[in-house]
Amino acid sequence: MESDKTPHSSRQLSPEKTAAILDGATSVFLEAGYAGTTMDRIATAAGVSKPTIYSHFHDKEGLFNALMERMVQKMEWAKSVNALWQAPSDSPEAVLRQLANEMLDSCMGNLERITFIRLVMGEAGRFPELGRAFVQHGDKPLLEALTHYLTHCPALNLADPAAAARMFTGTVIYFFITQEMMNGAEVIPMTRERLVNQLMSSIVQS
Repeated sequence: MESDKTPHSSRQLSPEKTAAILDGATSVFLEAGYAGTTMDRIATAAGVSKPTIYSHFHDKEGLFNALMERMVQKMEWAKSVNALWQAPSDSPEAVLRQLANEMLDSCMGNLERITFIRLVMGEAGRFPELGRAFVQHGDKPLLEALTHYLTHCPALNLADPAAAARMFTGTVIYFFITQEMMNGAEVIPMTRERLVNQLMSSIVQS
């Protein structure tokens, strides 16, 4: 692990430089994995100095956390998740169907995101902090917002909204993992429409 860190700077990076660092870090992490990534390689890829990266992201773990935050913010379902905190106006089936499809649209066929998730899952055994950070930035906000929605939606009367939120996200994520990440579409075929329709029946009509 690199230890030549510099004191943290109070000066903010420009959006352009921040994006350059995150883009450079993404390419290096995806190519070398977490263990094989060094701040030297990231600095070279980003075209900035290593002290600049350390002063604003603290260390490699902090930089990886920033990458995960940006990845989640760029997901197509991010706006829908934020909307779940508002007073429900549309029918629950319309809201949940849109969320399920946006979750799948965010990752299905997106090679960079698929590779990034594979990286986290593959490295989480040796680096538990990566798994925790992934859950903190991705799963936790989604589950909290969805639980809030399922609890307060007047058209629903679920006995355990928190468990229903996990069932919803787990079903969608499992479909993505088996069909896309594990290349299992031909082994256990299932159309997205069929899965989402059954998910709606299980939650909305329960």
